[in-house]
Amino acid sequence: MSWGLLIDSFALALLVAIFSVVVGWCVALFLVGLSGWKRVVFLLGVVISFSMPPFLIVNTWLGLFGKVGLLKPWFPFDIYSFYGAIWVLMMILWPIPCLMSFGALKRLTPELLDTEPGLSGYGLVKYILFPLSNSALLQSGVIVFVLAFNNIAVPAILQVKVFPAQFWVQFSSTYNFQMAWQYGWVLVSVSVFVLLVLRGREVVWPWESQGLDPDLFSERLNQSIRWFSSAFSWSIIAISLFLPLGHLLLDARTWMGFPDAVQAGSRSIFNSFLFAILAATFVSILGALTSRYKMFRLSWLFFFLPGVLLGIVWIFIFNRPLFDWFYGGIFMVVAALGLRYFAIGWEAMRAINSSIDTDLKSAADLFGLPWWQRWQHLFQPQASWAIVMVWYVIYLLSLWDTETVVLIVPPGGETLALRIFNLLHYGHHPQVNALCLILLALAMLPIILGFFAKKIIKKRFAQGEP
Repeated sequence: MSWGLLIDSFALALLVAIFSVVVGWCVALFLVGLSGWKRVVFLLGVVISFSMPPFLIVNTWLGLFGKVGLLKPWFPFDIYSFYGAIWVLMMILWPIPCLMSFGALKRLTPELLDTEPGLSGYGLVKYILFPLSNSALLQSGVIVFVLAFNNIAVPAILQVKVFPAQFWVQFSSTYNFQMAWQYGWVLVSVSVFVLLVLRGREVVWPWESQGLDPDLFSERLNQSIRWFSSAFSWSIIAISLFLPLGHLLLDARTWMGFPDAVQAGSRSIFNSFLFAILAATFVSILGALTSRYKMFRLSWLFFFLPGVLLGIVWIFIFNRPLFDWFYGGIFMVVAALGLRYFAIGWEAMRAINSSIDTDLKSAADLFGLPWWQRWQHLFQPQASWAIVMVWYVIYLLSLWDTETVVLIVPPGGETLALRIFNLLHYGHHPQVNALCLILLALAMLPIILGFFAKKIIKKRFAQGEP
């Protein structure tokens, strides 16, 4: 075990966390000052930036600053470096501090401002806004730290040696479980530390409060802060959202290679769609069934662990004659993805369950309604859209996932994400753009199918009316 690589990994994760927190907080400050449709559109841009496939982000910067990158002759920045990995990971993870800080800043009330009517500008930031978001900055910084520390795909593609990536390379070449446990306890310790830091802390999300009137907030900030936060925020959205999408959609080679990519990767397309749908459905159902039990909060440990470590544990447990029916099949992959993302489904379903009207729940308990009537009369009218969104988030995470499945994918079970991951090891490829476009199409497919299904159901109900 290399302690030098461990120190490098800590330094990488710490710098990513610091830069992500700074960027996210500045963008959140701009968001609080927006109102109406402007806030909705910009907030949607932040969410979409966070939802982008990580491979698309990596491929964009390889195309700009790779060995033969478009901007390489003018800007001698080496993306295949420690600082390149910091930059790419920050571009992927900054929306986490942004959303959490936005939720914290929305707790600002007129009464709090009235206590210091003369406080504005930098004083307002220093004495009210920054202390108000301290807890959110700490929480989001810790989350970004562990996600960056345990990330294997980005450092591996950029050829940056870090502790988790070295762990994956050594195990995949030797399948030495003793070595895996020597590395694994460090990775588990980092994740356990995160759970201890976050234990008992309240997370404030943007939708939980109405917030201060944006005009009043902007009035108390001085003009220079407003201009800086506006220019900075639009620049970040342009770099993290519009640049990757433009690089993908405006490159003629993407569309030229699209038909061949579909033909060559038809099996991978089907596998990606199947695994993601099954994992999202499995997690949503299991999360709903277990949402009342607090002990499942410990499942966040599996989310913060590197997916490769979960794959190794899966191999160690199920690579035995007793489990031949399970090992090496699609359900092994689905179960691994379900374990990785179960905490998100459980936490979301728990929040949804707590948002249901308590009087209606008491009435349902009193009349002893079965589960299907509870769904029809209780959950569907009040929380159906929230449940669908939870399902969709798990679907996207499973669709982008490579680390969890890279060691356990069955023969012929390669996904699009794995194919892109393997291609990016050899640098920027136009084929990667075509595959990313297919991946984005798969991401949109449930929305399209859901839209038409809703239309058909409404039409049939309308025809059935007298």
